[in-house]
Amino acid sequence: MPDLREALRACLRQRGRGSLRRSLEDALQLARLREWCRRALADSHLVTVAALLTDELRATPADLEALGLAVDVLEAFPAWRRGSRRGFRPEPLGLTPARVGAEHPISTLRLQFSGESWMVPLALLLLRELPRCMDESTNFVVSVEPGANLERLRGLLQRLDGRRAARCRIVELAAATLFAQDAARAARTRDGAAVLLVPRTFRVGEARARDAVAESAAVSLGLRVVRSRAYWEGGNILNDDASCFVGADTIAVNRARLGLTGSEVMTLLGADLGVEIVTLGNAAAVRFDRDSGALVESGQDSFHIDLDVALLGRVGRRSRPTALIADPARGLELVHHVLRRRSLFEGQFLPAKAVRAHVVAEYQADARARFDRLVDYSATLERCGYQVIGVPDLRIRQRANLFGLVNLSFGYCNVLPGPWRGRPGVYYLPFGIAELDRAAEARYRRAGCEPVRVSRNARIANELRRLSGGLHCACGSL
Repeated sequence: MPDLREALRACLRQRGRGSLRRSLEDALQLARLREWCRRALADSHLVTVAALLTDELRATPADLEALGLAVDVLEAFPAWRRGSRRGFRPEPLGLTPARVGAEHPISTLRLQFSGESWMVPLALLLLRELPRCMDESTNFVVSVEPGANLERLRGLLQRLDGRRAARCRIVELAAATLFAQDAARAARTRDGAAVLLVPRTFRVGEARARDAVAESAAVSLGLRVVRSRAYWEGGNILNDDASCFVGADTIAVNRARLGLTGSEVMTLLGADLGVEIVTLGNAAAVRFDRDSGALVESGQDSFHIDLDVALLGRVGRRSRPTALIADPARGLELVHHVLRRRSLFEGQFLPAKAVRAHVVAEYQADARARFDRLVDYSATLERCGYQVIGVPDLRIRQRANLFGLVNLSFGYCNVLPGPWRGRPGVYYLPFGIAELDRAAEARYRRAGCEPVRVSRNARIANELRRLSGGLHCACGSL
């Protein structure tokens, strides 16, 4: 506390003490104070920082908010003005997650077109294939950039199939990526009304900061939009009827940006999401750079847990819920099928033989590096009562991929669970390596689900994977 107080006084001495209001009106001083607050929250508790600002500068709640403190979270500490953290009790938002699982019907899926023209072909392919393979009771809401040629898009849909086009509603809503899952999550109020839960915000400067602005989303989608008090991306939250898992990185980011303890973050997320939270990954391993405000070391296997885990819920008559998990060892057993695909290895800067050797070495190194974390994931899932089914997984980390002209990572957990023709199903995108795809389908069947190929076009899965995403990333429930 003394060091924190002295750092604040040093910050103020740079332009003279003056009144807080004058400081807030001075853009340079405000920037310095906001920077001090950001660093202080990463090292100290929200209540400590707020109490110090109140004591030193007689800051009001409005002043604290202007300085970047989460006053709505602060108010959940009933005695924060006395510097006490006791009694933290955030008011529940009154929401519960939308029901998700291999047997739960999907009434509406939300897709989004990015303003980046090179992503549009992928979005169009998904929009063509998903209505074709999914039950006719599933409808689609497609968001496009404001000012886009909506008539042209409607005309393209009509050329595909009139009945499929009738299931697609087009709305104007700005989006920076294809990944609708990350910017919002479907939820229900206590009386069953559908709402869209959006994150507190994304970091300024991030591309996703343009996704799902609450006010415009409410108007465009015709839904009530509720803003969470926590920072998150939807791919790092997974739920079914049994449990809700949140990636360790999300816990750590909120701990540093809000100035809370890990348990307080989980309490806050639980109040927002309406369920008890279980952490997937090791939050203690996360390192957060207080200077840049970014993660520098993750506590997860991937940056989003939906790349490595899929929750299917209780399937058929099984008493336990089922989860899929990435299994690199199972993938290595099939690597020779990948090596036979000449198109993956020819035309690179090294001879094909050398490329194959490098890729195999990277697959093996990646499997070793991921082993402990995936074992930890599996143990957490099993403690929560899940039957865990491994699916093939081969991966080259982006920074180690010297052959980025083609996709060389293959994973089968980023799937969309939902019924198909009255049976439990798993919708997935094949990568076009028949033996890998068939091995994944066998594991889906082992989980009690019918595998449903969304498309025969392997380019969709490969291009999405090059973007570090997949089918689940691109589909947001409503």
